[in-house]
Amino acid sequence: MSAPADNSAVFLPGPWQHRLINANGCQFHIAHMGEHRSDRPLVLLVHGFPEYWWAWRHQIEAVALAGYEVAAIDQRGIGGSDKTPDSADGMLLTQDLAAIVRSLGTSRAAVVGQGRGGFLAWSVAALEPDVVEGVMTVSAPHPRTLQRLGTHLTLKTWRQVLKTLIPHYAAKRPDGRRVLRKLLTDWSAPGNAGASGEAANYAAALRLPEAASISLEQLRWSYLSTSKINGREHMALTRRFVNATVWAVRGERDPLLPARAWRKGPRVRQGQLSLHRGSRRRTLRPRRAAQPRHRARLGVPGPDLRLKRARQRVRASSPPDNESEPQARPARSG
Repeated sequence: MSAPADNSAVFLPGPWQHRLINANGCQFHIAHMGEHRSDRPLVLLVHGFPEYWWAWRHQIEAVALAGYEVAAIDQRGIGGSDKTPDSADGMLLTQDLAAIVRSLGTSRAAVVGQGRGGFLAWSVAALEPDVVEGVMTVSAPHPRTLQRLGTHLTLKTWRQVLKTLIPHYAAKRPDGRRVLRKLLTDWSAPGNAGASGEAANYAAALRLPEAASISLEQLRWSYLSTSKINGREHMALTRRFVNATVWAVRGERDPLLPARAWRKGPRVRQGQLSLHRGSRRRTLRPRRAAQPRHRARLGVPGPDLRLKRARQRVRASSPPDNESEPQARPARSG
């Protein structure tokens, strides 16, 4: 039997300040630290499933001491933030991030998201390019990568997707300490107890009214969004290029998202993208503008191939002993 709901897990003490702010028609809880500076962006920390702002407890002070204003948020429907009827809508959650930035009195932010929070970080960078100065994602390939079937994700990942969608498993709320500890252990690198060691706090936050069901609904929305009108609008949004500095961080021993989940991702960034793998860093330089794809597989040669064939026909029609004479140039192929 689960313990009763207790909101003390939301207001855990530390060097930060707990604040309640209004943005986009919702009241949000944030853990805030640092002073606003006009020459530096706000650092917005966005948690994933099944966590809340506490997932960033080790980073809040470090970012603030580096000279930045930082806010670790509870997403709509989670932790100390309002539980609204539309809390699972990914487009609304994306808009929430930009609204929170403006509510804090700033116009620029670097958005850092883990897991599903990274999903939203990618999205808000496409939605609000004037607000998002930089994006850092942790264990979060681009949303369009996660929307397609394939072997780019592990069997354990697809098993969790199915559990979220099958009513028998989905009805089991993940608000028990043992259930969450096992889940977080399975999702972490071998021997890493950073998340599973905090299962008691995460379970307490999910026992708040409606929090567990909303967190699962948010996951289901991510998987089934293309069947909804607002989901299709969201996926159309993610086709835009991200014109911001992007750091993508992945764990080399991540049991859910192997390296191929990033290698097979779409081209979404114009400029420099840094991919961090454990302690190593790889910088991906800007690509040239994409060229029109040739449809050779459909039996239609591309323009370069058509021009080459035209030149070959001209050469074949000229006598060998007249090679030194000027030859007519082939008509330029359309």
